[in-house]
Amino acid sequence: MKLSDAVELLTSTYQSLDAVALGLPVDAKEVADALAKADPDSAEYVALQALAKVNPYENTKKEKVKQNDDTNQE
Repeated sequence: MKLSDAVELLTSTYQSLDAVALGLPVDAKEVADALAKADPDSAEYVALQALAKVNPYENTKKEKVKQNDDTNQE
């Protein structure tokens, strides 16, 4: 399901957002990216939060740690 369709459905339903979100197959990374860009005062943000709750995104890429990082040395 497209994320835009899922958000539209959630913003127009009178049912529990969590219950509806459980039945919406969306990409967790796409939800996380959209949530980061959404306005916190919008209905879209609330819908994306419900989707993120049931589709948690975990970044599986590990960042490389610099061996000689002296940014905290005085």
